[in-house]
Amino acid sequence: MSDLIYLYAAYTVIWAGVFLYVLKLHLAQRKLKQETEMLKEIIDEKKNKKNL
Repeated sequence: MSDLIYLYAAYTVIWAGVFLYVLKLHLAQRKLKQETEMLKEIIDEKKNKKNL
């Protein structure tokens, strides 16, 4: 019976690690998307100033 407890604990730790890793990737992707949008706006502003 104690072997099943260790198996369950290991399984839980692994899935918690996978969840945290995916969460970290999601947050990094969101930050990169925001930075990309900001850079696009800056480029558009510079293009508009050049055309004037």
